[in-house]
Amino acid sequence: MATSSGYLLGVDVGTTSTKAVVYEPAAGRVVAVASRPTAVRHPRPEWSEFDPAEIWRGIVESIREVTAGRAAGVRAVGVASMAEAGVPVDRAGRCLYPIIAWHDPRTEPQASRWVERPGPRRVFEITGQTIQAKFSVNKLLWLREHAPEAFRSIHRWLCVEDFALWKLAGVYATDHSIASRTLAFDQRRLRWSEEMLGLAGLPADLFPSAYPSGTTVGQVTPEAAAETGLPTGAAVVTGGHDHLCGSLAAGVVGPGTLLDSMGTAEGGLLLADRYDPDERLLRSGYCHYAHVIPGQYVILFGLTASGGMLEWLVRQLWPEAGESAVGRDRAFAAALAAAEGVPPGSSGVFWLPHLSGIGSPWEDERSKAGVVGLTPAHGRGHFVRALLEGLSYWLRENLDALGEIIAVPRDGEVIAIGGGTRAALWMRIKADVTGRAVRVVEVPEAAALGAALLAGVGVGTYRSAEEAAASVVRPSTTYEPDPARRVAYDRCYRSVYRELYPALRSVNQRIHELFWLDSSST
Repeated sequence: MATSSGYLLGVDVGTTSTKAVVYEPAAGRVVAVASRPTAVRHPRPEWSEFDPAEIWRGIVESIREVTAGRAAGVRAVGVASMAEAGVPVDRAGRCLYPIIAWHDPRTEPQASRWVERPGPRRVFEITGQTIQAKFSVNKLLWLREHAPEAFRSIHRWLCVEDFALWKLAGVYATDHSIASRTLAFDQRRLRWSEEMLGLAGLPADLFPSAYPSGTTVGQVTPEAAAETGLPTGAAVVTGGHDHLCGSLAAGVVGPGTLLDSMGTAEGGLLLADRYDPDERLLRSGYCHYAHVIPGQYVILFGLTASGGMLEWLVRQLWPEAGESAVGRDRAFAAALAAAEGVPPGSSGVFWLPHLSGIGSPWEDERSKAGVVGLTPAHGRGHFVRALLEGLSYWLRENLDALGEIIAVPRDGEVIAIGGGTRAALWMRIKADVTGRAVRVVEVPEAAALGAALLAGVGVGTYRSAEEAAASVVRPSTTYEPDPARRVAYDRCYRSVYRELYPALRSVNQRIHELFWLDSSST
């Protein structure tokens, strides 16, 4: 039960945009939403960076817009963000280097060293993470080798959530879920790992103090108040990894519950009530770490480019749409309409949807996207529907793999959130391919809302994260699998899709060595 009045503000700093929501606990609803695009720069092929000043400007503008006329009533602000990416700052608070995007591949050489020492098994036992280039420690090692002057001046490494907390409250703080994505956090002890930092040659005080999500770590400073319009003294509270905050907003709070978070990237998660780094999870590429609900853990699987891959494909096939929001919306509507006219199975066209590599269940960052089965009879609609089917096959592939390791109810529903859920065709295909009901939960900007709910925990509006989640009024739409289409998709999945990655793995490895390896290591 909510115990106090006032608004709760949630901010989500994402890969494509920064979102802010104002939540009214007494009504259980979001009363305002604002967003700003996240500008990305590509200083070299395959490299992606964010400007810290532009990130902060997006936060400020989103907050000012969303709180217009309500700022005085904001009691607390919580922050969710993309994970792994971060900014090094010096003692004077200067940002020393652009934010290397979480999906930037330049740190592959640094990541590969963990394979030899201490090895994937030990890394997983300590951190709950597989060895991937994206993690923060690898970015720090890259800075030490390629930007030594900046590295020597680092006072703190701040992941994106931490950066926002610091700008708002002037404190160095993070939460357990974001800390988990650095590859330097001990999951059993919930503190920075001396062993991992020792192997990396990094001091523990390079990182901020780590707290449970929903912890008040400071107050809005006069300087931040002047910029954002927030009241001085409003509580600043730890949020967490965006997908996990989104799951809280969606009401995914119990062990065994499945969430599909569909944004630029796609993150699936299964909740667990204890940390159990089973080696089979490691072999299949699953990450296992602290949730934003204290005492719970997530098993996470993800695809770097999901909604982002669909957007990329639509841009290629409908270039006449241009760059305007109206044009993009029309292009997406046209693409989905074309896909609707194509029969299940896309007349034999199949996508391997590995545009930016693949995590679980294969864990291969060098895998590439592929399309097979093309003939002159195929058109744009076949490409689009086949991609939606390929992305849905990927989800089933992960659920099947998880089911072989732990108890996953075979007929349990999938709760879906995020921008991708607006495509009803995609949701129907997911239900048919997985054989599970897909329940789309209608919560505006779920990750930002989750951060707002955690802000409420931090100031005592709610006694727990579970109670905060229960306060939300969330309409939903359920897509049930169609028996006939389910049979047809099962045949396609078993006969073709499951064979695509093994068949193309060695070819994609050679392509990577020929064209990309040198550019990612300089």
